[in-house]
Amino acid sequence: MDNWITVDKAFVDLLHEYGITIDDLLIAIEYSNIDVYSELIKRLDSCTRDIVEFINGLPWKTVALLLFIVQSLYIVNTTGLYKGYRLYPPRDSIVVSFKISFNGLLILLTYLRNLI
Repeated sequence: MDNWITVDKAFVDLLHEYGITIDDLLIAIEYSNIDVYSELIKRLDSCTRDIVEFINGLPWKTVALLLFIVQSLYIVNTTGLYKGYRLYPPRDSIVVSFKISFNGLLILLTYLRNLI
């Protein structure tokens, strides 16, 4: 996997590049009064009551970081690259028609647990 970068490492590098910490990011999200739960749900390709309950059961910090990661590294980043490296997990296993699949969200959660 020489030309790959895992999403957690890309996320940490992105924060480092902007000179902020995870706590700085979370404070900024909190002060912006974004409803991270509804914003994350809006970005899912399909949404059942069970999925909504699952997401609503996650801690706020986890949902806020997931929202940032899916938006900055997957949805708007159509190349699937970060600084010339291919993101892992790859975009096509996370994104379906500019929306995040629930399975993709679960995959990202496993990488996010390394950060929290």
